[in-house]
Amino acid sequence: MKIRSFFLNALFLFFVHTIIAQQQEIDSLQQKLSTDKLTRKEQIVIYRKLCSLYENYNIEELFASAEKGLELAGKDKDQTMIAEFYQKMGSGFISKGEHDIAINYFEKALKLALNVKDDELQAIIYGSIANSYNLQTKYEQALDYYMKAMSLFEETNKKRQYILALTNIGSVHRSLFNTEQAILYLEKAEKLSEELDYDNGKMYAYYNLGDIYTSQEEYNKALEYNLKTVEISRTIGNKQAEILSLQTLAFNYCKSTQEYKKAEQYAMESLHIAELYGEPRLIQAAFGILATIYLYQERYEEGESLLYNAWQTDSTNLDEGIKLTSGLAKVNIQLGNKDKAIYFFDKFNDIISKYSNKTYRQSLADMEVKYETDKKEIRIATLEKEKQLYIWLGIAGGVVLLLAFGVLFYRHRLNVQKVEKLEQEKQLIATQSILDGETTERSRLARDLHDGLGGMLSVVKLNLKEVRNYSILDGPDVDRFKNALGILDQSITELRRVAHHMMPETLMRYGLKASVEDFCRAIPNAHFQYYGSDERLEDRLEVVLYRCAYELVNNAVKYAEATEINVQLMIDEGLVSLTIQDNGIGFDPGKVTSGSGLDNIRTRVSAYNGKMTILSSPSDGTEISIEIEKLIPLTPKGEQSN
Repeated sequence: MKIRSFFLNALFLFFVHTIIAQQQEIDSLQQKLSTDKLTRKEQIVIYRKLCSLYENYNIEELFASAEKGLELAGKDKDQTMIAEFYQKMGSGFISKGEHDIAINYFEKALKLALNVKDDELQAIIYGSIANSYNLQTKYEQALDYYMKAMSLFEETNKKRQYILALTNIGSVHRSLFNTEQAILYLEKAEKLSEELDYDNGKMYAYYNLGDIYTSQEEYNKALEYNLKTVEISRTIGNKQAEILSLQTLAFNYCKSTQEYKKAEQYAMESLHIAELYGEPRLIQAAFGILATIYLYQERYEEGESLLYNAWQTDSTNLDEGIKLTSGLAKVNIQLGNKDKAIYFFDKFNDIISKYSNKTYRQSLADMEVKYETDKKEIRIATLEKEKQLYIWLGIAGGVVLLLAFGVLFYRHRLNVQKVEKLEQEKQLIATQSILDGETTERSRLARDLHDGLGGMLSVVKLNLKEVRNYSILDGPDVDRFKNALGILDQSITELRRVAHHMMPETLMRYGLKASVEDFCRAIPNAHFQYYGSDERLEDRLEVVLYRCAYELVNNAVKYAEATEINVQLMIDEGLVSLTIQDNGIGFDPGKVTSGSGLDNIRTRVSAYNGKMTILSSPSDGTEISIEIEKLIPLTPKGEQSN
């Protein structure tokens, strides 16, 4: 489903208040603020209520109410209320898609909630942080914070919030394609919601279950859940949920039963409500689903117009931009608009380039490092406090307690050694986490490029050839058309080359020996030799050694001007050895710059307690050897290996 990922991320916000958009209630509260003589505490309570009313209704008014509440709570030095208003501000910025600002507010709120030891407020903030990560598709981090929130809600017997936590955990598992786990959590949330007659919980559980049944092509069940979701969202006045559930319903009628009139009716209704709601991404999604319905009916001109409107609504959204530009290129091919098709194909390539450079690729590795290092930081801080205590006791004891002072000094030295050891362990864990994150991201991006973008480019190529077969082109147009096909062929070849070298399939399927041999075969004048038993190494170690071989051979080709490159891999019972030798111009190892990539190789090798030796001099070639002991533990002592 083209709109599925946006639906899941936009719909399942963690702590959604029931919004009955009755202007009378808002007007009554505003009137009370302007006329009654209220204490500061009473005003704070009203502003908190207004924030709740505006949360899914009017974001700008939410900000205004929260800022006034923060000002009053600050005067009272009420940490609990300050934390609540920070949480409201963060939720507002999530709705605007400004996640960095939202996380900043949530972290401020969490610090205050921890100070006042308010478990329920902590749980709400954990859920809000998880919302932000979920919307950014950082599912591992989102799952971690949702689990923390669920545990606290269970401890404090907050049943409704506990239900929403179950639903969000289920939706994250759905996004991670853990379908069985997702159904387990969602059905539990559905059962508890129906027992409590809790509409918000039912709505979110129904939506997720409907989405799962759609993906499994069980359309009757999916439509049943879709209709329930629309009905409940209207009952409780949640406009955002109503828009999204109408769009899902429209798509399912189009996809499953081909009831295009019904599908168009629901899609138009979602567009009308989205325009009133005023959220660009919801409007864009509504245009997209309506265009999809038209394209299913081969109403290409109407579909092209709607896709273009969606593109104009927000052309900065990279995720939606990929789908919209691809769709516009395909539709214009069908309509015979060659210039437009080429224009949107170029836009598609530009967005893919921007998408691949987004900084979120490192987010998973960063999160893993933070998680492990935070635990070490706590232990280090504890030891530092203990060290200070021992120092003061030694000074107070004086000469009379000389023996005790000696014992305390000895303990102090032990603690210093522990601190140093923990620092080393922290660095090792950080390095390995970064390498794991890089490997995971390379694998994911290689799959996306090869399977997703590669397939789409091939389809575009076939469609362009069909246009050529059924079109009469003038001389200049023929040249332009041939040139476009040539560029497309080059793009497909280059994409496959990049995807292969980012994470070779032979490395995953056949191991280090086969992948290095395959790589050397593709390099002119590179020769591969292998010694030892034909065995597989631990997955992460194979990835590290392959990346080292890849980097060193490329250095020999690019910088050493070598005409002969020898790659030797040796695996015996206790040692793995990789040697790269070339007859190039050589260099002075003492003067090598960081740009050579050798620092990256040293970092990879050091993560496995290995060593790298460089033998080189100007005009005399280069030999670089890497040795890693196979039996060295891959995680620090005291940590369990996965």
